[in-house]
Amino acid sequence: MTAQESNIVNAFETTLAAQLASGGTSMNLAADPGVDSPAYFVIDPDNDSNREIVLWASGTDHSAATITRDLDTKHGTDPTHASGTKVRLAVVKQHFEDIHDRVNDIALTGDVTGTLASATQDVATTIAAGAVDFAMINQGDLITQAETITSNDSDTKIPTAAAVKNYADAEAATLTNKVLQDYAETDQDVTSAAVLAIDLANGNTCSVTLAHSVTDIDFTNVPAAGIATFTLIVTQDGTGSRTMAINKTTVNGQAETAAKTAGAAGLTLSTAAASIDIVTFIFKDASTTVFIVPQLAFA
Repeated sequence: MTAQESNIVNAFETTLAAQLASGGTSMNLAADPGVDSPAYFVIDPDNDSNREIVLWASGTDHSAATITRDLDTKHGTDPTHASGTKVRLAVVKQHFEDIHDRVNDIALTGDVTGTLASATQDVATTIAAGAVDFAMINQGDLITQAETITSNDSDTKIPTAAAVKNYADAEAATLTNKVLQDYAETDQDVTSAAVLAIDLANGNTCSVTLAHSVTDIDFTNVPAAGIATFTLIVTQDGTGSRTMAINKTTVNGQAETAAKTAGAAGLTLSTAAASIDIVTFIFKDASTTVFIVPQLAFA
């Protein structure tokens, strides 16, 4: 049955103020039972053959009570009850079923009516369990994909993943007057080879232990706009005397060109085994021209 709370009172009895015809759906009680719908009544309770259980389903006027007939399906056709027939409000099977269903509904849903503290605890428990999803959130409180986070600065709205990505890609790409603390760059490892392949998408610093003399240096994913730098820490292997030619550098697959050094001094690495040099490469707008600033012979 429906999980409702039906109304009962102790020892109420009255009569029909007007005839209740077969098929009729409105009951006129001679006295006010002291409760409103929903409530169950037994009409002609002491007559085994004509007894009928009805539900006062809606309304507050006992003289025009809308009813559902023959709840225990005792009669094939609704009986006719004359004016003056006894009507009793008593605890019947339907009351117990309503109570059972209502208790069961509370146990299943945690819906304790009127207990705000319990409802708040239910919400807190649900959040702690990680069971909140976007279906539980009013969609009007979400920043849409087309909007940006900075134009909707709100402590009560949740940005979509797309809005966060747009912010990171577009707005945070330009850092103006920002203070960076504990700043570090990703250090990628480059494999020694005659042709050094360096991908700036993997980081702007690199370490390599040379086991070859380098004849070509090929850079990829150099930013197309602005100044970019790449710092290379070069360590000679146990043999030493590895060289690094800079006359064949490429940027993003463009033509080979000779890198530029201060005073056209070129680049001569330290030769001793295990010696360390630091070479910084500078790019502007990913052009073919590469500038080199060497710092040699670290001890």
